[in-house]
Amino acid sequence: MDIEKLKSAVSRFSEMKVLVAGDIVLDEFMYTEIDRISREAPVFICRYENSERFPGCAGNTAMNVLSLGAKPYPAGIVGRDEDGTHIADRFWNSGMDLRCLQKSRRVHTMKKTRILAGGVHRAKQHMLRVDRESEIHRFQLLRVARTVLDEVDAVIISDYGYNTVTPFNTERLIPEAMERGIPVFVDSRYRVTAFKHAEAITPNEEEAAAALGKPIPENGEDLLEALETLTRWADCRLTLLTRGSKGMVVHQKGDKSYTTFPIYGSPEPVDVSGAGDSVMAAFALALAYRLAPKEAALLATISGGISVMQKGTYAVTQIELQEALNAENLPKGTTFSFD
Repeated sequence: MDIEKLKSAVSRFSEMKVLVAGDIVLDEFMYTEIDRISREAPVFICRYENSERFPGCAGNTAMNVLSLGAKPYPAGIVGRDEDGTHIADRFWNSGMDLRCLQKSRRVHTMKKTRILAGGVHRAKQHMLRVDRESEIHRFQLLRVARTVLDEVDAVIISDYGYNTVTPFNTERLIPEAMERGIPVFVDSRYRVTAFKHAEAITPNEEEAAAALGKPIPENGEDLLEALETLTRWADCRLTLLTRGSKGMVVHQKGDKSYTTFPIYGSPEPVDVSGAGDSVMAAFALALAYRLAPKEAALLATISGGISVMQKGTYAVTQIELQEALNAENLPKGTTFSFD
């Protein structure tokens, strides 16, 4: 693989603009110190230390697109509340174009609060997550997307199941993007194959298994059959399957083959929160730049590996990706063909 070509491509991500449509959530990390066991119930009493807040889900995808050098247009809805204001301010202060971001009094901003606890001078462990959800019913995706569609080089759909984006409100967006030669990339938690005619889908193993109704085979022709089925059902060109500690697999429609990549970095992740968003951002930018699927999969593998080694929801930077490409221990892709 031509590493200099990849480094050149990454350096030119700054020329690209991406519409990122989906469920925008606030990720909150609350850090505490374990003090004692409660006498009221067998639970820890923890003393609050501090909190961190980040744009999550589609918001994190947009932040990753930005940190990789490109210009994101976040398209979604947040409430007119403190959390929504925090997200909008974070986007605005980062220089994002907010024409496609809607603020509404009819919803509250979705939030995922992760509570971490540990002893003095001990690493914090993830103890509990509290989700504050808000069902989205009326987000005029096509209307807002049309305001920027002629400006962008790619569209990312980030669907975490809160109905900001649905197969219904993308059934016209995807064809309109295709007519303009704009690739559409889909990362869907519960509707992996429902967004038809995209350029690529990026399910993890659990999501893919749920879509197929059976476990994903480890390897061989059975794995190829599973990848072919996902690709056919989604009617897309590419499927990038992320498999946690087993790395990633990329398959192209019509090929009797797939290519695997081992993980990049340590097999013991620090925090997997938002790693899929980092993978999607790198994969989409690489493909929109017209890199080959295997080249895009390598960049996605590296981006995901960098992300999981960071605490909290993390946006991988263009510099980090460039520096990683200078390393000698890059993951090697292995192609398995079946005639």
